[in-house]
Amino acid sequence: MTPPMEASAETGLPDPVPLAPAEEHRQSAPGQVVPRQVGARTDLPHRYIVPGPQGFPGGLAYDRITDRFFTGSTQDGTLFVGKPERVETQVWMRGGVHGRTTTSGMMTGEDGRLYVGGGPTNRMWIYDISSRQLLATLSGVPGGFVNDIALAPDGTAYATDSIRHLIYRIAEQAGRWSMEPWLDLDGTPVERVDGHNLNGIVAIDDENLISVHSQSGKLYRINRLSKEVRQVEMGDTLLFGGDGLVWHGDRLYVVRGGLSPQNPQPQVSVLRLAEDRLSAEVESVITNPDFLHPSNARVVHDRLLVVNSQYNTGQNGGQPQLPFTISAIPLAD
Repeated sequence: MTPPMEASAETGLPDPVPLAPAEEHRQSAPGQVVPRQVGARTDLPHRYIVPGPQGFPGGLAYDRITDRFFTGSTQDGTLFVGKPERVETQVWMRGGVHGRTTTSGMMTGEDGRLYVGGGPTNRMWIYDISSRQLLATLSGVPGGFVNDIALAPDGTAYATDSIRHLIYRIAEQAGRWSMEPWLDLDGTPVERVDGHNLNGIVAIDDENLISVHSQSGKLYRINRLSKEVRQVEMGDTLLFGGDGLVWHGDRLYVVRGGLSPQNPQPQVSVLRLAEDRLSAEVESVITNPDFLHPSNARVVHDRLLVVNSQYNTGQNGGQPQLPFTISAIPLAD
């Protein structure tokens, strides 16, 4: 594991610590649904370690510019950074810095910015990745839960508020940032229930967002231009426990970690959407014995990195299975 970092006297942020040497992990884990690899490197680890006894990683973001991925602790707000070739991740910024005591969804943009959701703190932090400078701290509607984040091709960010039943729009103009309620979901086809509602969200083209409802298991297409919301038809399929979403290679990957009688096995459902994005069918299911309440994912070097959040254990005050990990699954054709 990475040792604790010393804070810089100038910034108060942790100074970089060299990453541990990479270990060799070449076997594929049993239980994976991986029909065929597509250019995935075989010299990369099959899992990554998030240090500490209270890591409880939640979100995940990948920065193609620096070839690094980021995750954050849902328990204390620590931000971690990793390299695809290194097993161990390291602390990028301590929890508590800038008032960040928890994290939820995370996203990076082509402009080198890292967006970090604050879950029940109802906040969002935006950082410059190269300098670790805080660009903005934004707050949502009181009593909300800023959850997952999507970035549209034009750079506009959107975030779900799973409690207040709305979607925020995050934008910058002349260096001034704003996070405003963009779409009130009351009166739309998205049902409102007690607890969490819309969770994962992803931009799939210039016009459309897709979001999943954790408790109902339904998918919705949201048009960014008209704000029209329509349910995606999936027949009898319901994606109970749907959390993070990934759009890659014309397929939608739905991370399903919320364990329930309707979703007894943690998994990633792989869907093919119709051209109009109004219907979808499950093409395959990815399972893995290392999955521990998976919460989010990103594609990194033709592999799906899946965060094992152990969120259920953390919320119940139980003892986690150490070390905390991020699983790397070779993508199927």
